[in-house]
Amino acid sequence: MTTRLYCRECGWHPEFRRKRAALRAAARHQCTGTPVAEIRPPWWSRLWTNLWTTRSDASVIDTEDGAVDQAGDDVLADAHGNRIQWAALSAHHAETTRRARAAMVELVLAGYQIGPPPYGYRALRIRVTDPSGHSKLRAVLVPDWQTAAVVKQIFIWRADHGLTFAVIAAQLNNDPRQYPAPVPNGRWTAKAVRRIVTNVKYTGRQVWARTVAGRPAPVEQWVTSAPKVHEPLVDERTFHRAQPGAADSPPDAENSADTRPSAA
Repeated sequence: MTTRLYCRECGWHPEFRRKRAALRAAARHQCTGTPVAEIRPPWWSRLWTNLWTTRSDASVIDTEDGAVDQAGDDVLADAHGNRIQWAALSAHHAETTRRARAAMVELVLAGYQIGPPPYGYRALRIRVTDPSGHSKLRAVLVPDWQTAAVVKQIFIWRADHGLTFAVIAAQLNNDPRQYPAPVPNGRWTAKAVRRIVTNVKYTGRQVWARTVAGRPAPVEQWVTSAPKVHEPLVDERTFHRAQPGAADSPPDAENSADTRPSAA
């Protein structure tokens, strides 16, 4: 943002980047008139305002070939009356979305945690240096000694004893001091137990994009890292045996309606 001074008496019109410098210059100006200050926003701000927020009030807009085109009141146009091509705006949005997804995929494949850590782990902040030489803070998962033991016990009850999610939740609630709930001062529920049992991160892998628009996505569309990017709490065999609908686990009547893994 720049400040321009204009004196009507002598025509003095300097331009300053800082408002304080403009005020000092106006105080030193030796003239009978008083300079008038004009604050101008940055060029990119004016460009954005002219390009995307100006609506045409005219009902007729000239096209490139000289023909006359009837335009409604809702036509988005720039300062010269030219209609904005919505394809350019759509392409810009698609490109930014692609870059954001590529950055998320890169973090997941590298084994870094995105978002809050799951129950049984805690996030450890480490500083890493990218190929360009810039250092950034990243989060990796490390087991939490108390809650990690609870996760292992849940998989034992599920995979080895074939207990349902509701029965496991009831046993956990019998001793809240030894088995603290994921929510402070809360209680275990069958849904919370299911969320732990179906979380792939307990096998030592990072996973992302398990949901699309709030709905579970197919497993083949998940972004999954290599094994053992962090310390696993259960092995692959135990994890698959504990899943709903597994061949070697008894049917779960109260949870058989939805057998898809839940999203973290």
